[in-house]
Amino acid sequence: MTSRPTSLLLNFAHSLDHLFLLIFAAAVSAIALDFGIARWEDLMPYGVGAFAFFGLGSLPAGKLGDHWGRRRMMLVFFFGMGGAALLVACTQDVWQLALALALLGAFSAIYHPVGIPMLVRHSVRPGRTIWINGVAGNLGVAGAAVITGSLVKYVGWRAAFIVPGLVAIAAGFAFA
Repeated sequence: MTSRPTSLLLNFAHSLDHLFLLIFAAAVSAIALDFGIARWEDLMPYGVGAFAFFGLGSLPAGKLGDHWGRRRMMLVFFFGMGGAALLVACTQDVWQLALALALLGAFSAIYHPVGIPMLVRHSVRPGRTIWINGVAGNLGVAGAAVITGSLVKYVGWRAAFIVPGLVAIAAGFAFA
């Protein structure tokens, strides 16, 4: 059976995974304004790399998890997501933003093929385990709008990446 703290951190990681993928979409109008782009819609194509790498990166992430170790890969997930989010916050133009978001997508690809097998490996009730994990992931989706919207409104769009980035790094230390 997976320890309770590990299970909690793995479920929290699922929340972070989905939250990070939606920060850009929730903050895009503020980013466009900051970058001097008249229409936020013109900035949306620069986020495609994040979602492409989120999907395409699952195969190598799963393979690395199987061969190198899931625990190690989850550490790469937490620290990689946090670092990539901080990198997004430092961008100064659309191409830097696109590359940093693609990197964020590459690290986000780790969770599903690595974190979920860790959760269910010794689970007595895998259906219940996946149910809880699914709720956690969807809370990340829901939280993205509230957290990003609040941070953008009161601090700025860069904080919408910095704060969750620092939380992910802290979770990485807790997971270690």
